Amino acid sequence: MPDRIEFNPGGLAGVWAEENSRESIFAALRRRETFGTSGPRIQARLFGGWSFPPDACEDRDIARTGYVRGVPMGSDLPENSFGAVAPTFIATALKDAGTSDRPGTDLQRIQIVKLWLENGEPREGVFDVAGSPDNGAGVDLASCATHGAGHASLCTVWSDPDFDSGAGALYYARVLENPTCRWSTWACNDAAVDCSGSVPDDLAGCCDPSIPKSIQERAWTSPIWYTP
Repeated sequence: MPDRIEFNPGGLAGVWAEENSRESIFAALRRRETFGTSGPRIQARLFGGWSFPPDACEDRDIARTGYVRGVPMGSDLPENSFGAVAPTFIATALKDAGTSDRPGTDLQRIQIVKLWLENGEPREGVFDVAGSPDNGAGVDLASCATHGAGHASLCTVWSDPDFDSGAGALYYARVLENPTCRWSTWACNDAAVDCSGSVPDDLAGCCDPSIPKSIQERAWTSPIWYTP
């Protein structure tokens, strides 16, 4: 086993910068226009505002729409000068393209995660806003072959159905891939571990039922904050 089986191999951090330069990257970090992934090179983006059109995802320059009519992830929502009932968000995601030898995994869905305080207690709401958790995708744990439909890209325009203009909240996007084998399952399969017999100590984790066999790799954006 290349590492302790309960550990994950590490993730990635990304920024939306004007160009690949030190100045632009640090500027993106300062304005928190950032996202993270559990490992794959998924690209995730979130904009928030009060006047995004419902068909914004059809715009070929959707980022321009996001900047002109709203704010990017890492920002505070501006004052609601449009009389909107609730803020609207544009969430987009592109799958990890992978390589010709090992293509990236299709995306399953985008979620919007909302956090707020209610009577001084933290609350969380999770909304599936694009794609579907019931797409029939899965993975054969013996071969790690995946099956089922997915998406190369996802985009949606979503408005908070439970918005309370008097309560502060933050929103971020979470992007989930279709299920795949966890890294440890690949390693255990390569080692041909047979859990019905004697297993070496360094491979005992392969037979530990508490260790997940599959995983849904993911990405998540910086939040967008709403303050009354």
